[in-house]
Amino acid sequence: MKQFQYTITDPVGIHARPAGLLVKAAKGFQSSITVEKDGKTAAATPPSSWP
Repeated sequence: MKQFQYTITDPVGIHARPAGLLVKAAKGFQSSITVEKDGKTAAATPPSSWP
């Protein structure tokens, strides 16, 4: 399994439009992709697209 971690360094985080592009791109992969902030996590792809 490959794993990749990226840290967004902008203090305001990621805005809605780039976040939407991330979700759209993530749907093209058979992966489980999560986003985390302050200990809270959310899936960037729906569970039906997970391996």
